[in-house]
Amino acid sequence: MKRRKNMLSVLLAATMVCGALTGCGQDGGSGGNQDGESQPVEEAGASEAKEDENEVQAGEDGGAAAEGESSGGDDETEKFSRISEETITLSLAARYVAGQYTTDFASTDQFKEYEKRLGIRFDVSAYDLEQWPSKLTLMMASDEMPDIIAYANMTSIDVEKYGKEGYLLDFAEYLDIMPNLKKRMEEYPEYAAAITNEQGNIYAFSTLTASSEYIMVRPIFMNKKWMDNLNLEEPKTVDDLYNVLKAFKEQDANGNGDPTDEIPMGRADTVFWTDMPILWAYGIYGRSEAFYLMPQDGNKIVLGDTTENYKEYLRFMHKLYEEGLMNVDAFVTTYSEVEAKHQDGKVGYWQTWASLPGDVRDWIVVNGFTSEYNPVRTNVVYNRADNAYMLAASADTEHPEEVARFVDYLFTYEGSVSAKHGYEGVSFDLVEEDGIQQIDYKPYAEAAGFDNISDFYAQKAIAANVFTIYWTDIKGGLEDAMKEATREELYEDRFIEAGGMSLLREIAIREEGVEVISVYPNVKYTAEELETRSTLYTDVYNYLVTAKVQFITGETDIDAGWDAYLAELDKIGLERLLEIEQAAYDRYLGN
Repeated sequence: MKRRKNMLSVLLAATMVCGALTGCGQDGGSGGNQDGESQPVEEAGASEAKEDENEVQAGEDGGAAAEGESSGGDDETEKFSRISEETITLSLAARYVAGQYTTDFASTDQFKEYEKRLGIRFDVSAYDLEQWPSKLTLMMASDEMPDIIAYANMTSIDVEKYGKEGYLLDFAEYLDIMPNLKKRMEEYPEYAAAITNEQGNIYAFSTLTASSEYIMVRPIFMNKKWMDNLNLEEPKTVDDLYNVLKAFKEQDANGNGDPTDEIPMGRADTVFWTDMPILWAYGIYGRSEAFYLMPQDGNKIVLGDTTENYKEYLRFMHKLYEEGLMNVDAFVTTYSEVEAKHQDGKVGYWQTWASLPGDVRDWIVVNGFTSEYNPVRTNVVYNRADNAYMLAASADTEHPEEVARFVDYLFTYEGSVSAKHGYEGVSFDLVEEDGIQQIDYKPYAEAAGFDNISDFYAQKAIAANVFTIYWTDIKGGLEDAMKEATREELYEDRFIEAGGMSLLREIAIREEGVEVISVYPNVKYTAEELETRSTLYTDVYNYLVTAKVQFITGETDIDAGWDAYLAELDKIGLERLLEIEQAAYDRYLGN
């Protein structure tokens, strides 16, 4: 037995297992982050766009390795050997979203094809989001961990703890038979850093997004129709933005005869997404809603919220609030309430994952603005490596090599598509329209007796996206086609009709003079660091949110209250928190 029993430590670990965060694909985004923040359900559509992209180059001994494949999208035939000549059964425990996906995974086309093609049958135990945290802990505490756990949503601390206690299979020992994973780690070193600990162990896999970068940024939109109505140009500086928002407020931008019903910039509660391009204008880039860690010269970590740039950002936001250029209830209203006004055509600048009212041509995606503090327009993209760990395996599995080869298969193009969509010719066809390949489930849904394609997808085609750990673009699909098109060609009707909101992001990110940078990486903390960090982070974050609102609304004068603000952060323990962040960042760079 590899596993070392430690009931007390396992039960204590239960407090660190992630709760019911949103999931992948149609059941939500990738859920939360290492800062302990939860994402609102309105963000659910974020992950739906994450499809499939780079093909995998096969290895010689990968079991399910592809032959003759390239990463350039060549239309070549993939050939896979069975992982096991004799069909084996692997036990699987996985989360699912109650009411959306079937719990009978074995009945799905996806799982039937795994058995047929790869020689792997899965004996599944499915648990809904509420059940999962306690079930995961009990599986380990009772020494009954299945061969694979999937859609697990564990933190890096969970993974490290369970791994070091001997519960989890170390995939680093099997890299010689995982050529596709090795290729991904070479292509995306940030992913290698995310899944590999200091000792070189790989105990679990987060999701790797290899799809187009525009998918990875939070879409913030501005109403181009309003700008056209008022003969306004797209704002490029913070001063331009102020002038556009002021015109939206004063000049009947929506053209309905009432100059008082427009909300220039929508804002909700403590959701600061619409602030982000403004923060970028002041050289502040963060992964959180109010905790902006920034590496500066020499890779020293500072909190952007304590810089002079942030102070000037607060002045600008206070000006917008004081002059009514954002909704007056900006700090008490909910995201849903602002989104409803947006859909009603009353908001000119807003972040949404839903839909855009009117024609997609009526909107632009907002890049960052320039200011005296940042002379370059910037757009920030999310990390390709997610911070929630979705797949791990038991150290006591009787089939470690088969498990490793199956995971490696998921990092191939076919394996990636199988986890997200099923199999072409089994669950869907690829239909070309105007040079763009599109997935068509309809013939198979009808043949299976489903009137609703969404029901077919969730009940028959795939099982809850449990194995989606590698997202790539479909060959010849929308993302692939857009990458090949020039920025001018992106305005063609075929892209406008197929691309929608995603197209707007692609157009924006390719704008001349815009610098694309990655957000602060997902770093890992030791158990000792986390024990200290948890309380410190919560206290600092909550104070930052409170102080931010007070500064922007004018409850606290920015100049008169700044020193007291910094002193309070010191009192709470910011210096110690930054020491922890610095150590974690240094380890990340080392990996």
